[in-house]
Amino acid sequence: MAPRKKPQATVGPAEQGFVLEDYVLYNLVRTASTYNEEMSKALKKFRLDTMKWRVLMLLNDKSPSSVGELARRSVTKMPTLTRVLIRMEDEGLIVRRALKGDKRVVEVTMTPKAVSTLRTVQRVGQKVFERAFEGVDASEIAEMTGVLKRMRGNLKRSPYEAAAIDETPKLRARAS
Repeated sequence: MAPRKKPQATVGPAEQGFVLEDYVLYNLVRTASTYNEEMSKALKKFRLDTMKWRVLMLLNDKSPSSVGELARRSVTKMPTLTRVLIRMEDEGLIVRRALKGDKRVVEVTMTPKAVSTLRTVQRVGQKVFERAFEGVDASEIAEMTGVLKRMRGNLKRSPYEAAAIDETPKLRARAS
């Protein structure tokens, strides 16, 4: 009996038969990039970009939030986020205040202008979401979300575990 062939989507970059266009992580990055491009176009007329959108959505979920928490949840480096928050504060969208008990912690809250702006652009975000998931079943979306969360958990494990993989025996075996 011939060995069973792996489904193309599960072939990794170091395996025989690897096809970039079928590589799940390549498609994940391409999809995220396409989503960001579409959201950028949609938000432009509201004088927002995807980073401001992300901050507003995070603050809508939990306000106030510390700058550190926003950086972690938005997957953004602190200096980049700080620049965005300064612009948002200048535009009257947020207020930043040092925490009373710990002046090192800066909390961010939305202004009424931001709440109003967000209500409008959420409808735009909804349209992009609906277009992205046309023809995709609700159960598929739920399954995809679960898989992505598991993958993220896998990737968050210590990077030293991956670095500890010893390639030497494989190299010696090939040289023989």
